[in-house]
Amino acid sequence: MGGSRNLVEDEPTSMIYKGQFFPTKKDLKRLAGHFAIRHNFEWKVKRSNKTTLHLVCLMDNCTWKLRAVRRDEATYFQVRSFINKHTCPLEEIHHRHRQASAVIIGEVVAPRLQQQDGRLMRPKEIIANMKTMYGIQIMYSKSHQALDYTLSLTYGTHEESFQVLPSLDYVLEQQNPEMITDLQRDENGKFLYFFIS
Repeated sequence: MGGSRNLVEDEPTSMIYKGQFFPTKKDLKRLAGHFAIRHNFEWKVKRSNKTTLHLVCLMDNCTWKLRAVRRDEATYFQVRSFINKHTCPLEEIHHRHRQASAVIIGEVVAPRLQQQDGRLMRPKEIIANMKTMYGIQIMYSKSHQALDYTLSLTYGTHEESFQVLPSLDYVLEQQNPEMITDLQRDENGKFLYFFIS
């Protein structure tokens, strides 16, 4: 059964409009991914090169499309054409959403990373969250990747954390003369363990 629907941009992070500028094509695709997840449809790339990005609805013959271009002298992409109207069936549900990457999911759940009881969200809770909010089913492995990405956004990467260990070791010893610390690395300088007593 066919139908048409107009999508309403309910959050600033998911708004797309004609004339909008993006620093890179990657930034535009990321916002288009958020937009698709929030409005439960999927897009595919019709054309992509150094100067053009053309996205269309996954459903054939649907009118939804987005076209952005980059002028030769510019570094940014500008939305030149945006038809925000779907003529694909309303009943079409996208259970395994192609735009639901670990990065996009991580950015969606980041504001809710810390639960009310103080603990961090778990992969199973991310799965339930995406199912409840957007009707999207994701695998445990993708929810785990999304959690890792969100934690790196919030706290930095593991590599960044390990780089501050020598400073932490020094400060602990200076502030606590009775404390014993031992930071051990392997022959390549990689972290082995950090002992505190």
